[in-house]
Amino acid sequence: MKIVTETPYLPIRGLPPWLLNLAVVFLVCGYCAGIGLMAGSERWTITALLIAAPVAVIGAALVGHYFQMVVLLLPLSALILPIAEIGTGSETRLPLSLLLTLALGGLWIAAMYRRGWKIVASPLNAPLVVFAAICTISLFWGIIWRDPILLPWSGTSFVVVQIASLVTILASLGAGLLIGNFVTTRRQVGWVLGCFTVVGVLMTFSQMLGLNQSVLNDRGLWGLWHTAAVVGLLVAQPKIRWYWRAALLLALGLNLYHTMIVNSLWVSGWLPSVTGVAAVVFFASRRLFFSLLLVVALVAGQPLFAYITEVNDANVEEGSLQRLTLWEQNWRVVSDHWLFGTGPAGYAIYYMTFFRADARSTHNNYLDILAQFGFTGLFVWFWLAIVAVWEGWRLISRAPPGILRTAAIVATGGWIAALGSMMLGDWVLPFAFNQGIGGFKYTVYTWLFLGLLISIRRIIADEEREAEEEADAIREADFANAATAGGSVDAAIR
Repeated sequence: MKIVTETPYLPIRGLPPWLLNLAVVFLVCGYCAGIGLMAGSERWTITALLIAAPVAVIGAALVGHYFQMVVLLLPLSALILPIAEIGTGSETRLPLSLLLTLALGGLWIAAMYRRGWKIVASPLNAPLVVFAAICTISLFWGIIWRDPILLPWSGTSFVVVQIASLVTILASLGAGLLIGNFVTTRRQVGWVLGCFTVVGVLMTFSQMLGLNQSVLNDRGLWGLWHTAAVVGLLVAQPKIRWYWRAALLLALGLNLYHTMIVNSLWVSGWLPSVTGVAAVVFFASRRLFFSLLLVVALVAGQPLFAYITEVNDANVEEGSLQRLTLWEQNWRVVSDHWLFGTGPAGYAIYYMTFFRADARSTHNNYLDILAQFGFTGLFVWFWLAIVAVWEGWRLISRAPPGILRTAAIVATGGWIAALGSMMLGDWVLPFAFNQGIGGFKYTVYTWLFLGLLISIRRIIADEEREAEEEADAIREADFANAATAGGSVDAAIR
């Protein structure tokens, strides 16, 4: 699918073609000479900009021509090569997945500006757009209503951080919309699931072997989306050969063993995965879900209770209850900025002013949203969360057995688990002073799967429309054949 079209050649009136060709040659030679002159005088910044300009133009043309193919690279750009980043001159680095999302989003917006603002129909569109608008409004609202005592802390550099944080959030929403609008076939949906299944297996082995590698991005909720995809294929996807099911079962067992037994103290690492597995099984088969629940209760109920108690006591000893103090501290800021919040990353300067001895982030995405975007933003977020679950439920019921239903189950079950994980940290919307802007490369996982719900709805609608058109054509052909046969009988009687 292309989002750019070829532009017809428009000759400049009064100039012969040979003169235009000569002008282009002189322009290119002059441009190259300028690059050489800047490089020779060691003006490296200008040299880099001169080289980057034509490369960017050529790159944009290629991306526009192969737009859909590049969108399908988004999962891989996030899952692999986490070190593929561009420095900003500070501690913040921009990951490849963020840059790719911004480039694709910019080209898409430019194309829609020329051709009309049309996106694939979905109940998710409205809450996504409204939440993006609330986040943007909160930036200006937070600056306008900022406490005067904070002015020494709120210089230009902090506003830049806020803008970067806003762009990261908008890019997260945009990643979901890109997947939803440009993943258009069953095979492409399977590609997204396959990326998280295969790369997740590699991540599991990498962590079990303790490899110090920089190729796989095994951070954030990678375990949730890997196990959700694996379980979805196991219990919902028909016609999978027994040895592939055995391999998937082994991958699931190894992942849960490493996260729940080896790294049991890191609750954010295994609780979302377990929740996701339970939700996926529930959506796939209620009978299987309650059967497994009964087996676990009878066979492993007491050991499981002891395990949970031990993990909870260990986390309390490590200071997990300090989160309650952080949440109370957050409320003291929110109570004065309840409508649109303090803006993206805005509550950080309040912490640095009033709570400098304990200026830590909330480690709770819901309180992050409340503090940054106010009750208005939190209300719209709950709207998005509920609509996504409801839409996923409807798609599971509507999709025929196969990859579309499997993907709907995985996306819906994983989304529910991701919503739960937000109580444990900023795993879905990265906070600028915790996960950082660079955290986009793994928080985007959730948004890619949310986008699949938009895509699945579109594919199902297209297939239903094609089936209906085919049925209408068959009925018309049968009617025509019947009419022809009836005419032949009448002629024979006469």
